[in-house]
Amino acid sequence: MGILLLTPWSGAAAGRTSRTSEEALAALGAALFVDTSLSVDGAVACATCHRPDAAFTDGRAVSRGAFGRRGTRNAPSLMGLAQTREFFWDGRRTSLEELVMDPLTTAEEHGLSGEGAVLSLVQARHAVGFALVFPDEGVTRTTVAKALAAYLRQLVPAPSPFDRFQAGDAQALLPEQRRGFALFTGRAGCARCHRLEAGSFTDGAYHPGEVPLEIVPRQPDAARGILGWDSEARRAAIPARADVAALGRYAVSLRAVDLGRFRTPSLRNVAKTAPYMHDGSVPTLAEAVERELYYRKSEGLQVGDLTPADRSSLVAFLQALTSPQVPTQTVP
Repeated sequence: MGILLLTPWSGAAAGRTSRTSEEALAALGAALFVDTSLSVDGAVACATCHRPDAAFTDGRAVSRGAFGRRGTRNAPSLMGLAQTREFFWDGRRTSLEELVMDPLTTAEEHGLSGEGAVLSLVQARHAVGFALVFPDEGVTRTTVAKALAAYLRQLVPAPSPFDRFQAGDAQALLPEQRRGFALFTGRAGCARCHRLEAGSFTDGAYHPGEVPLEIVPRQPDAARGILGWDSEARRAAIPARADVAALGRYAVSLRAVDLGRFRTPSLRNVAKTAPYMHDGSVPTLAEAVERELYYRKSEGLQVGDLTPADRSSLVAFLQALTSPQVPTQTVP
């Protein structure tokens, strides 16, 4: 993935004066990220659903939390979040500090009973680290969020073959990958939503997603039912109810135009993040390409007739967006 995980905070690490305060803060966040004790069953850490070896995804269609509870959404990669302005598939949080606290108290994820339970566990396990990094504050909601968010901001992909190609190395891409790049930015129309300018291959916008047939009849009632709920009640329902999760951005905005729309995901390391889509319903990269081409045509976009060889070239190009693996450091 091209990411070096900072060694989590320890007494030995505390004595290394070469660390900057920012590095120490991120290291403290790394310790929280891999700590399974921060869950109701003692078996789930942030790293359970965001594995470093899978570009910080988990390889499942939808994630499983404490006691094996299944959620409703596919775990997105955490790499490159420092450049992101809206988070989750529906954009319901607008800062990393907001994002990192949600999973800890969500029943389908870490399952802790509330922020008080979170802070008690952090105090029991990480009091020394917090005292060193936050000597005047210690363990609070704000300091826990700051530490986890600082760690996530460190997760920056290393240059991929495509990045080297863009920097002038003409040999970084194979001929088939170069053909795929031409199709991606041209006839296939992929770059309309997965834009190159931002560097993360996303426009950050919300586009229609596919809803499973068994959920379609339940959608009208779900859309009407959440109208009287406050934002936190809607947030809690998204991982618990598939019909609410399938409402997409609408569950956040309550605007009819957002019904069934989901945020465009980044394509960085996309070859390592299967399965795909907001609900993990597409198992392979080749099938994801086919699905996107189908919906572009159904929406009336002019993508041209792409041959099997063209489709293969698109997949080859997407594989060139994968950063090289580097050694990582974690704790059990």
